[in-house]
Amino acid sequence: MTFEGFIERREMSNVLINKARELKPQTRAAVEAELGRSLKDDEDVSIMAFSAHEAPEGEARVLAGQKLEFYFKRIDKQAANLADEEAEAALQEALKKARPGYREEE
Repeated sequence: MTFEGFIERREMSNVLINKARELKPQTRAAVEAELGRSLKDDEDVSIMAFSAHEAPEGEARVLAGQKLEFYFKRIDKQAANLADEEAEAALQEALKKARPGYREEE
């Protein structure tokens, strides 16, 4: 089962992912109005709904910070074995996927 299939099977989902061409005309128009640009038919459109929550305080905040610091150190340790060229190539690939139209500086 695909992620989209899983989402469709849930009774009340907080995440919707569709190709722009699959959106209802009024939904597509609303998304385009919010983005301030037209959508390409093959673009993925995701809509998420979630409740905001207060930032942790006191001990919970300290613990969250420690977990985050541990995570960053673990990632840094993994990246330490990468050659600069490999790290740069991975970064460029991620940027291209996350930001359509991104161009490397020459």
